[in-house]
Amino acid sequence: MESEARRFIALVDEFYERHVKLVVSAEVPLYEIYQGERLKFEFQRCLSRLQEMQSEEYLKREHLAG
Repeated sequence: MESEARRFIALVDEFYERHVKLVVSAEVPLYEIYQGERLKFEFQRCLSRLQEMQSEEYLKREHLAG
């Protein structure tokens, strides 16, 4: 599960940095997706970024191309 969590966190980080609008749907609340300890800090940051990505301010930002 660590590998999948790392990839998800990296995806969110990349989208966040480029101001990509992201829609996420899950069967469980996002905070339940990763329950491990090794990536606890990184996953909390990921959840924080996902929360910010829902804000009006974030959604107004222009997408930054690669």
